[in-house]
Order: sequence, then structure tokens, then C-alpha cells
Amino acid sequence: MNATVEKALSEFGSNTYSQYGEDGILEECLSRISRSTALNKWCVEFGAWDGVYLSNTCKLIRENGYSAVLVEGDADRFKELQRNLPEDRVLKFCRWVSLSGEGRLETILAETPIPQDFDVLSIDIDSCDWHVWNSIETYRPKIVCIEFNPTIPNCVSYVQPADFSIRHGNSARALCDLAGQKGYDLVAATDVNLIFVESALSDAVIGNDKPTLEQLRSEDKHVSYVFAGYNGEILSTGPVKALWHGMQHGPKSLQLLPANLHRFPDEYTPWQRLRFRLRRRLRRARYGKDG
Repeated sequence: MNATVEKALSEFGSNTYSQYGEDGILEECLSRISRSTALNKWCVEFGAWDGVYLSNTCKLIRENGYSAVLVEGDADRFKELQRNLPEDRVLKFCRWVSLSGEGRLETILAETPIPQDFDVLSIDIDSCDWHVWNSIETYRPKIVCIEFNPTIPNCVSYVQPADFSIRHGNSARALCDLAGQKGYDLVAATDVNLIFVESALSDAVIGNDKPTLEQLRSEDKHVSYVFAGYNGEILSTGPVKALWHGMQHGPKSLQLLPANLHRFPDEYTPWQRLRFRLRRRLRRARYGKDG
């Protein structure tokens, strides 16, 4: 199959429960895979919430007869999850995700009858998503849907520290690099999720002409570039957004220096030179030389 024969996966984006078209894209991926490979109709979601809200697997469970392993650490949400998806074929775990011990994904899955090559894995924990996927060794899902931080440019490979209390998120580039190491190909990108398919199956989904991250993901909506002018003024292509907080930094709040010091240092008046040296000294005392 050539990549030009099939419609782009993005054209199948639709939401029954998902947020950015993942329901439709995942269904189409599975449909294409099923033409040459048997599906076992098992899926896994980490960060399952109540099993319904913005879920990437709920449609598979409710409308496609999937069995599932759903993991949610919050006790109140887990109770809702139990009410929303009471079926015996939905195996529910109230555990916080971890990289070792009983919260490790492989540990949880080993307690279930799920096959090692289950169909879909969805990881959405707003922090150590990269580390959780990296920790998986025994199981090899056909499709992986994983969240990335959309404010990070495509060219930046950023992996947050392996600490679940730090909620930076990870860059799309870092996840693509990890996918390549694990033998997966990128097939689709939504606003906040990347969808990968096992390399042995990806030709069935997108053909042999594999798209790049840049071809699948536009940065225009979320990414702003910040840079410095020769005169010390901090410039940007747009506001720097803190997505979860509803706040953003515009050009004024990004500045290191006041407007009247935006010039070459050798052009300062004696008074401006004094102000500049004082500001620099205070800043270094507070943040260090590289702060």
C-alpha cells in the first residue's frame, strides 16, 4: 500500500469521548491493521480519570467490545470509573503510576490476562509519560497514543525529570526519538497526543513513505519562540503560555532590562551604565551567573 492510496489519518479525527479526534484516528488505525493482522481487542489506559471524560479508549470499550485495563490513582475518580464501566471485561486498578514496584505498568499488566501484543496503549499522566513508556519491556502494544507538551517546539528534545511531582511534560521530538528506539513509527499527531504504530505494522497504516513530525504537527497554535536582540531586548514570536494556568507572558513581562537600557552597553550614559551594573549584580546574586 502506498501512502497516497489512503486518506490521511487526520481526516478521520472525531470525538465521541476523546478531546482532539483520537477516537476516530485510533479506529481507523485499527481498521487498517486488521486487514492483515488479527486484533485481540484489548486496550490499556493510564490516567484513565473516570473512564469516560476525554478518554482515548472508552469508545473502543463501549462501542467496539474491547476488554481493557484502566488505571487511575485518584480514589474519587476511580469510584466514578467503577460506576461508568462496571463490565467484568474492564479490569480497573486504583494505583498511582510509578516506575517501579506495584505501580509499574508491567507489574499491573502481569496481574491480568492481557496479551503482550495488545492493540492500544494510551498514556496520559501529564508528567512522566516518556519514562512510563520507556519502562515497558515485556509488552508490545500495536498502537501507542501518548501525550506531549504542545508548547515545546518540534526541534527540541526535552524529557522531564523522572519525578511524578514535576509536571513539565515531554516534547514531541523526545517521544519520537524514544519511539524509534523501541521500533515504532509516528503515524498521526493531534493537538496534544502522538500516535505511533509498531514498525512491522505501520506500512498497513500509512504505507512505506513515513511522514515526519514536522509534516504531521503544526506548531502555530501553541509554540512561541523567544530570542534576544543585540540591544538586550527579549523578543518573541507570540505570548509564552502556561496552558493549565490560563496565563501567558507577553513581551513586557519577559524583559530582563527596562526599555531605557535596550541599547549597546557602550552607548549607555554614565547613569544608565550604573543602573545596568546594579541590576546585573542583583540578578546574579539572586539567580547565579546563569540564572
